[in-house]
Amino acid sequence: MTEALYERAYLLYQQRRFSQSEEILNQALTQDPNSISCLHLLAEVNLAQDDPKKAKHFIDIALGLSPSMALLFATKARIMLNVERYDEGEELLKEAIRLDAQEPQNYAMLAHISLSRKRYKEAEQLAEKALSLDPANLLALNVKSTSQLKQNKRAASEETLKGALGENPEDSYTHTNYGWNKLEMGDHKAALDHFKEALRYDPNNSYAQAGMMQALQARYFVYRWFLKYQFWLGNMGAKYQWLFIIGFYLGTRAISYAAETVPALEPFLTPIVVLLALIALSTWIIGPLSKLLFSFNKYAKFLLNKKEKQAVIFTAVCILISLSGVASYLLLDDFRFLMVAIAGLILMIPWSMFYRETKPALMMPLAAGIMTLIAGIALYISFTTEDVMNIFVTAFLISFFAFQWFANAVSIKRSNI
Repeated sequence: MTEALYERAYLLYQQRRFSQSEEILNQALTQDPNSISCLHLLAEVNLAQDDPKKAKHFIDIALGLSPSMALLFATKARIMLNVERYDEGEELLKEAIRLDAQEPQNYAMLAHISLSRKRYKEAEQLAEKALSLDPANLLALNVKSTSQLKQNKRAASEETLKGALGENPEDSYTHTNYGWNKLEMGDHKAALDHFKEALRYDPNNSYAQAGMMQALQARYFVYRWFLKYQFWLGNMGAKYQWLFIIGFYLGTRAISYAAETVPALEPFLTPIVVLLALIALSTWIIGPLSKLLFSFNKYAKFLLNKKEKQAVIFTAVCILISLSGVASYLLLDDFRFLMVAIAGLILMIPWSMFYRETKPALMMPLAAGIMTLIAGIALYISFTTEDVMNIFVTAFLISFFAFQWFANAVSIKRSNI
């Protein structure tokens, strides 16, 4: 009887009728509370319904009953990865492989973790191991291709992806991966084609949606340059990302100091300092400006989520404030209006990314709100007392400097699991 209920629940699970499958599995467990297969499938059903807490509960019961079953360790690993507990997920997969060294999917998943942690050579080797057991494993093929690209093996990466598409030309994930690889190679047109194909096969593929948004913005030369920078920096490990950012800052300060202390060098070094400052600022404003322009695209209403649309509105308001400040400065020749313009441009940066997740939560909107409050007080004092260099102006500049380091820390943490 339990076996028949399991078969029915499994069929419903395959049909993505998860709530009905869960009901039948609960019924089966009342008859046999120790059914490993039902407990395992119930964990899978809850994971599919985005309830990792319940999924973990049932898989832990199953593991308590059968502590040497590789499949259970692999499923728990997927649950841990779902809640971003990557260290535990990695160890669970290693245990699953120890218990069953012939299951290719476990090697493929472990390879995917290594890829996410930017251990590219290791990811390629693990993917190769998975493919030696199952040459058609799509996850392994995709991981192998991306790890090859990250190691600058572009031709090999292309061949691997062609092989993956040959195995399943209608696989949304493979088309998505192909699109991102093409985007990193600088071919935004081919990338766009693959993202469209990915969304044709799975309209809810969020990774493909994000890629399509990037590919559409990459039609602009400046944004393509920005993407190259993002990929280049993103491919580094956290340590090297920080070394680059700190090195850039210290290098700029050193050149600025040399220009101040050696008058003969000032005419040559000052333009370099200005150029470096503009480059640094551009990396902060290109993204928000490009997304604002993209919001007028016909695909924007499908690709931008609610919070991103709100961020676009904040960006537009900040730009409007900045342009109004510039116009007023040109008409009235009052430096305080130029301060308004600068404040608007700077505030665009935190408000354009207010929705990004942080731990603790809501740190981004809190930072944006604090900076806005400081800017408001600084401008109020400037306009009412004519003290354009009041303490709140200094505080605002310090808060902007601090925000840049905070935002970099959030970004680096997000890209290094």
